[in-house]
Amino acid sequence: MIEKLARKLVAWQVERNYLSAQEQNLYRYAFELLISQAVNLLIACLLAAVLQAYGTVLIFLISFIPLRSYAGGHHADTYAVCTVLSSLILGMVCVAEKCIPDRVVLFVNLGACVLSGVLIFALAPVADHNKPLDGEERRRYGKCSRAIWGLETAVWMVCYAVGAKRAGLVIALGHLALSGMLCAGVMKNKRLGG
Repeated sequence: MIEKLARKLVAWQVERNYLSAQEQNLYRYAFELLISQAVNLLIACLLAAVLQAYGTVLIFLISFIPLRSYAGGHHADTYAVCTVLSSLILGMVCVAEKCIPDRVVLFVNLGACVLSGVLIFALAPVADHNKPLDGEERRRYGKCSRAIWGLETAVWMVCYAVGAKRAGLVIALGHLALSGMLCAGVMKNKRLGG
């Protein structure tokens, strides 16, 4: 559906000479990304409203998106599957944040820190056949992944220290979700022979 809408938008703009016909594949890809991101953001807003988890969704998106952008991991083969998986991950983080009792938040944060740290340092970035990385990109993205993880881990520690432990928990849950994406990406690459 997203691909079809992007194709129609580009065709309409090429017909009116707003866009160059030679670069319509690039424009189509850009529109697909824009539309899919808008759909994912709309779903995130709906989940925040339905689950009454506005802060959780905001903190998750602010911490997850930059780390995911550099660390990589599993990428779905279609936009529809990507949207469903993204929605499920966000929904699970929202529910987990509400269900995890305060008395175990520190243990969850510490466990998430250790697990995600080991996996990010060992695996990131995880390329995908849709998003291959050359040697220089792997080095740079790996360095950025580790720096972002370190900064975000420091932020959740500060959150815990100043009494905003639920905010830190959301960051830690996001790190766990990303760790799962990294492992899924490695397994997918092995399955596809990459």
